[in-house]
Amino acid sequence: MPPADRTLRILVVDDHAAIRCGIASLIDAESPRMRCIGAASTSSDALDHARELQPDVVVLDVDLGGEDGLALIPCLHRLAPCSVVVLTSALDHRIATRARELGARALVHKSARGGELIACVASAAPVPHDPAP
Repeated sequence: MPPADRTLRILVVDDHAAIRCGIASLIDAESPRMRCIGAASTSSDALDHARELQPDVVVLDVDLGGEDGLALIPCLHRLAPCSVVVLTSALDHRIATRARELGARALVHKSARGGELIACVASAAPVPHDPAP
């Protein structure tokens, strides 16, 4: 998790504008603990934002308008030292298994309450490495 005096920086990736805005609003309501630093609707935008913004956590939709959101997880990890929370509307255990195999920290169903998503995002924050003695 980032130091206590640093705000957790979140990137939201979903192809539906209403979902992006809703999640961003939930996150920003948690200020100063966390804030949404950007939002993307496509794979290429998500990768560009991750490279540029260096988020702590990415909230990532499984289906980005026909694009495989889960395929982005390893790329996101290469571009930024972030954790990934997968957001899905599907009730399929194979999605959860694949997400975890690709490196997702958590999976949240789109029907979950806002508080559950926020708790998941907060718990997914990357743990800083201890400096060498």
